[in-house]
Amino acid sequence: MQQFESAKFSIDQVVFILEKVHIIWEPLLLPSTYRKSMWTVLESVFSRMARDILLLDDIAAEETLQLQRLIHLMLESLSSLFESLATGDPNLHELSVDSPEDLIPSLRKIRKLSELLDMPLKSITASWENEELLCCGFTVTEVEDFIKAIFADSPLRKDCLRRIQNTSF
Repeated sequence: MQQFESAKFSIDQVVFILEKVHIIWEPLLLPSTYRKSMWTVLESVFSRMARDILLLDDIAAEETLQLQRLIHLMLESLSSLFESLATGDPNLHELSVDSPEDLIPSLRKIRKLSELLDMPLKSITASWENEELLCCGFTVTEVEDFIKAIFADSPLRKDCLRRIQNTSF
């Protein structure tokens, strides 16, 4: 529980800093420069968060739920920032951009990672085989390592890993 509280505190700090950056940059930068800069900063934050979670090599069942909760907390805390960036950008419609995920690729990945944290092994395997995880930015190595971190060694896990390795796109 102490690790969860420490991680939650770190996420709260990141959200606080992002909000401060928003408050400081918005009046100083040209609107288009401000939005591009914020999208870039958010991409960096979500990319790092996804990478750090995917680098964990042994995740207990309780920890998967805690990680999922931390991701949800961060996304909820930043939802108003997403909305202000999206509604303030008249070019989004011209660029055929429908959501923040179109400008922050790692946001799609972190949201999918949150789903994967409580998904059954067969469903994760099916998500890889139907290219859903690939479309969210996952690599075959990330999916394999994630499965090894979450699920105990078993014939089912071996079969699913074999299926993932044999999938060709």
